[in-house]
Amino acid sequence: MSDPVLIIGAGPAGCVAALTLRRRGRDVVLLERATEPAYKIGESLLPGTLSLLDRLGLMDRIMERGFVRKPSATFVWGLGQAPWTFSFATPRPEPWIYDHAIQVYRQEFDGLLLDAARDAGVDIRMGHAVTSVDYDHGDGVLVRARRVADDAEIVLPGSYVVDATGQNGLIARELGLRRYDEFYRSLAVWNYYPSIRKFTGDLDGTTFSITFEKGWVWMIPLKDGTYSVGAVVDVDNAAEINARGRQAFLEDCLRAAPEVASIVDLDDPRAEARIIREWSYNAERMSMGRAFLAGDSACFTDPLFSQGVHLATQSGVYAGAAIDFLIDHPDRADDVHAWYDAAYRESYSQYHEFLASFYSYASEVMPASSFWSKRRVQGLEDKRFSDKTWFARLTGQAEEVDEDELLRKFVNRSGNMISLGQHLRTELTDDFTEEELAAKRVQWIGALTRNLNAIKRFEWTGGEVALVPTFKVDPMDFGLVERQLVADGRGRRMMKYAMTEAHRDVLAGLSHETVGYRELVKRLKHADDGPDLSSQIVIRLIEAGMLKGYDGDDQPVEIQHRLRFDGVGAEYEV
Repeated sequence: MSDPVLIIGAGPAGCVAALTLRRRGRDVVLLERATEPAYKIGESLLPGTLSLLDRLGLMDRIMERGFVRKPSATFVWGLGQAPWTFSFATPRPEPWIYDHAIQVYRQEFDGLLLDAARDAGVDIRMGHAVTSVDYDHGDGVLVRARRVADDAEIVLPGSYVVDATGQNGLIARELGLRRYDEFYRSLAVWNYYPSIRKFTGDLDGTTFSITFEKGWVWMIPLKDGTYSVGAVVDVDNAAEINARGRQAFLEDCLRAAPEVASIVDLDDPRAEARIIREWSYNAERMSMGRAFLAGDSACFTDPLFSQGVHLATQSGVYAGAAIDFLIDHPDRADDVHAWYDAAYRESYSQYHEFLASFYSYASEVMPASSFWSKRRVQGLEDKRFSDKTWFARLTGQAEEVDEDELLRKFVNRSGNMISLGQHLRTELTDDFTEEELAAKRVQWIGALTRNLNAIKRFEWTGGEVALVPTFKVDPMDFGLVERQLVADGRGRRMMKYAMTEAHRDVLAGLSHETVGYRELVKRLKHADDGPDLSSQIVIRLIEAGMLKGYDGDDQPVEIQHRLRFDGVGAEYEV
């Protein structure tokens, strides 16, 4: 019998990793420095997180707490711009697909996860501050901890270790793996305020994000009638905050965004203002030896889209599934580490790309200021993105498209998303309904369908059509299963969907056959007896630059690229 898996940190990443391993029948010891769940920021979740927790058996516990139901995220984004709403409404092909998220007090939410882990059989050691990790100790790991109650040293052997220590990043800091983000150099100041306005329509429960000259404001409704309200500004404001005090600085920021005072009473802050600095970073490696970095210990980026808890829970599942597989297949360590790093980094990168486009768009519709001028992609030589996979993919297209046009299309991805969710009125009002967005969505889908149907010939742009091995996490039993991805001769891969030899043969046939969109979709559908993903596969291959379509006059057909990220819609990564 192997030693237990050791998990350091009892936040969402650590608890979900523990629950995943227990689902797979593995023994787990979870070590947490605090003696009880502590206050944390990060109160707004995404639907994909609910989906994971549902499949781990936690929904009854969650429903009992009466958390605020979050149907969407709403943005007052840009001077003189109408609000727009990113709705979570989606078809639900499975009962564990969610069309909403929740707004939580993290201390309560994290305590709920911890209780669930304990009830699942996890050996939880609260009040144990880990001091060192030997993550390659022979055939296992060795963790040393100091027991807070009596200062005694505890030495624990384990089979593997998950570092879920959050921003403390125990292993990343020890090994010098953390790389701070040069683009999102921000800090946040926040407090809690009582609500003075109750939205009763489709904005009830939404998170608001509101721009102002120095940055933007978040507003998260919580179940006791208060809002979490914070200002995200550039790190250059640190000296002013120190001189004036957090609360005075925060109040000025909130009053600079007029919508804030119409929703909460700014004269009645409910706590001491808090601050956090320089939170955007990623680790050069996200796993090594017998160690996996999960959640904020591995990476975090700007919190605009409330993705932090989702990345934590998703990576917790990844880490648990990876370790479960390695316990039975230790000879596959290199393959599993390569998959874990690529899969987690891809999810992180999608958010990073979305936010870079979103900020660049805002910089064009906001008055010039230090904050907004710094948050604009400054051409394809912008060194702030030198280590970002999405930026490498973008610059790789420069040989085919003019740089200015390429950057314009990149920024317009956000503009197009915003236009689909833009309200008919310039103010926040209960008159807003999801239904008023339906016509725009139908129009957008119609235009996309017409463009796809206009394609009469496809070109596979990267030479060879290959299949490369990968892993996917089974959505129900959370086991790691071997799959294949399609790749081309230029090293590009379509990461989203697993592919088969039959898919490869269909795509390889494009080199010697003239095949249009409808015929390609039909052939891909026949290549797989699972759910019909043929249209989505074609679109993803076009977005990856691996397929190019031409109309009947042999002119290129442009398919508008979408900004993609996990945790929303009907196709979760897990």
